[in-house]
Amino acid sequence: MAAPENFRTNLQTVIDAQWEGNQAKVARAAKVARPYLNRVLRGHTEPLLGKAERLAHAVGFPLDALLGNPAEFSKAVLTRVPT
Repeated sequence: MAAPENFRTNLQTVIDAQWEGNQAKVARAAKVARPYLNRVLRGHTEPLLGKAERLAHAVGFPLDALLGNPAEFSKAVLTRVPT
């Protein structure tokens, strides 16, 4: 799987697990439009570096973690205690 797909998959995993699937809250926290976030998650657009970093920061993970292997990332998300 390539980095854009990993980012999308991992971002969706953390939104579902720790944000109760609420894209609007994540979009507000990242200061991006909710429709933009939805397009990223559906694979219709790939975020530029700055927006990818803002999204990663908003969900509480470093960007490199969101670009990593989705199987390993999902284990980390499911065992992480929300802060």
